[in-house]
Amino acid sequence: MSIDVPPTLDVPPSVDVSVPSDVLARCEASTTIVSFSTSDGVRLEADLATPGLARGPGVILLHMIPPSNDRSNYPRDVVEALVARGVTVLNVDRRGAGNSDGVARDAYLGPGGARDVRAAFEFLRAQPCAVDPSRVVLVGASNGSASVVDYVVAADNDDTRPAGIVFLTGGTYTEAQTRYAAHRDRLEATPTLFVYSRVERAWSAGLQPDAPTRWTFREYDPGAHGTGMFATQPGVVDVIADFVVAARL
Repeated sequence: MSIDVPPTLDVPPSVDVSVPSDVLARCEASTTIVSFSTSDGVRLEADLATPGLARGPGVILLHMIPPSNDRSNYPRDVVEALVARGVTVLNVDRRGAGNSDGVARDAYLGPGGARDVRAAFEFLRAQPCAVDPSRVVLVGASNGSASVVDYVVAADNDDTRPAGIVFLTGGTYTEAQTRYAAHRDRLEATPTLFVYSRVERAWSAGLQPDAPTRWTFREYDPGAHGTGMFATQPGVVDVIADFVVAARL
């Protein structure tokens, strides 16, 4: 059932993201398996891929519904294409999926999903070769879009607010807990890229009338659901990369 009050994040104070200049000078391209904990003690695992450029854009990838999906939803060539554009990528196993701990249902019902996103956001900003905290974009595929909306509505300042969000076939599941209409003012303030197929256009197209100029709608035919769009429409990764590189608070 949709609710009008977003889940409480219950998070610790923001991480200090200041980085000494000598550390920034040593930044190198790398791909590493990392782990970090949420505010309620759930350990999450993720792939961290960086181009070795300091203070550039960053993106957090959130996969489709767990436990039947995990971070492998995002093909390696998609991550590599983003890194090639100078984007640091954090590809996360949501709670209850892949190698992350926790209960899968808690990733999209209750406060767990927003906590997962906040932990990923804080982790990414705290890296020695940190991204610019004003240039972090969230990508939610299918059910992952629910956690994105829950988090964005709960993020109340520039230290926690993303520079933009991307929905890979958003739908009614996107509003599993947080109704768009109840928080449209806050959501309208966030640059958003809607990517969807013609057969799944209803939810995204329904938001298009009177949409703010900072919202972009891309419909594809043929298309596919969620991260399946990358196989059907390989050019989607370039559309997302362009959006990520341009987005900033």
